[in-house]
Order: sequence, then C-alpha cells, then structure tokens
Amino acid sequence: MFFIPRKKVVLIALLSSFLLGSATAAKLTKMQMAAHTSPMPGLMMLVNMNVDELGLDNEQLEVIHEWRRTHNQPVQDLMSEIYTIEKEITESVLEGISAEEMAGLKGDLLSLRGELIETKYQCVANIRKTLDEEQWQQLMTLRDKSIRVQKSGGRAGNEIQAFLRVSPMPKLMAIILMHKKELMLTGKQHERLEQWRLENMNHWALLFEQVLNTEKKITQRSLEMESNASLMKEFDAMTKSRRRMAQMSLDCRDNMKKVLSVRQWKEVVRLLNSYI
Repeated sequence: MFFIPRKKVVLIALLSSFLLGSATAAKLTKMQMAAHTSPMPGLMMLVNMNVDELGLDNEQLEVIHEWRRTHNQPVQDLMSEIYTIEKEITESVLEGISAEEMAGLKGDLLSLRGELIETKYQCVANIRKTLDEEQWQQLMTLRDKSIRVQKSGGRAGNEIQAFLRVSPMPKLMAIILMHKKELMLTGKQHERLEQWRLENMNHWALLFEQVLNTEKKITQRSLEMESNASLMKEFDAMTKSRRRMAQMSLDCRDNMKKVLSVRQWKEVVRLLNSYI
C-alpha cells in the first residue's frame, strides 16, 4: 500500500513512476544510500572531496582520516544490512510471513537504523569539533549546494526515493490501480478494494509526511549539535510512525487476499515482481 497527498503529485502518475523506479533503487550513490538508510547528514564524503576548498591542515586531515579508517567499513556494513532486511521484508510479506516473524524483522531493522544514526551522529560531532567555525560554515555552504544539485534531478525521483525510504513494504494497491483490467476484477471486488483504499489513504499519507518531516528535523538539529538523547527521542517517534505504516501495509495485503481469488492474488504477486 502507498498513498501521497494530492498537493504533492498526481497519484496515478507517481504510482507508475515509483514502481518502475524501484528497479533502479540499488544503484544509489554512497551519499544517496546514506540518506536512504538514515536521516543523518552525510558530511564525510563532502569533506574528503573539498579538502583544498575547506583549507584543512595536516593535523585536521589526520583526525578526519583516522575516523574514516576506523568507521567506514562498519557504516557500509550497517547500510548493507538495512537494505538486505528491507528486501527480505518485501519478499516475506508476499509469501505470507507471520506477525511474529514480521515483528522480529521490524525490530532488527529499527535496531540497525538506530545504530547507524548513533554512528553518524558521532561522525558529525567529530567533524564539527575538528573544523574551525569558518571551515564549518563553508562545509554547510557546500552541503547546501550539493542538495540543490540533487534536487535539480527531478522531483518525481525524490518522491520515489522517499517512498522507498519510509516503507520497504510492497506497494500492492499500486498494482490494483494500474492493472485492474488484467486482473479482471468483478464490480464487487473493485468496490471492496476501493473502499479500503479510501478509508486508509489520508492516514497513510499523514504518517508519510510525519516521517519525512521528522527526518528533516533530525538532520537539521544534528548539525546544530543538539544532544544525542534529544535526537534519539525524535528517532523513536519516527520509528513509531514507520511501524504504523508497516502495519497498514500488512492490513492492505490481508484485505486484498480476502477479496481476490487465488489466481488473482498470484497475478498481483507476478506483476509486482516484474517491476522489482
């Protein structure tokens, strides 16, 4: 299941773009992957790419490089683990995973995201402590420029990445909207599926907005060096919204299996897999 407020994009067009875009999700750059796996700012690559422009001396470089040598591989491993669990969740939901097994996967996913946020928070703190105020402000200018360049790639792509980030659940309702003719839905089936969608659309869209807004808040406050405890409190609130979204996606799946025939459900799974 996935929905988005009308003020953002035209629903049907984004549904199509999202599913087609999911096939390229694994081709994200390191910075895009970092943004996907946690809302913390990825500054290390910007520092390494702009050593001369920032005017770092040898002592500063040694501090930065020592942090990278110590933490780079663990961070990469965490991001890979998060991607792997998200893929497992997507596949397991389609296979009919139990609520207990899903709870375990969700717990693992949230634990890894929390660990990654903690590590990246310490990375930002180390960079801020190492740079002087002028260098830090220059780094923020470079970061703002990088964000503008990424946004110039197109809003739809950003929306797709946002959907992938906030919920790894399969977007089953999109298949119904895009392939209702191939599925040969009866009038009664269409009515029941549409009723479920309308009853849940606004709530899911609200949760989606909450997650994105909280991610932005965590990013900004981490740059302002807000306390670890305060940031993790925000993260805990965000994970609660993610869990509610995941539960709604499971409810969507269960309702769909009740409404569709065995043949139609298999066709939904086949169509979804054709986009992955």
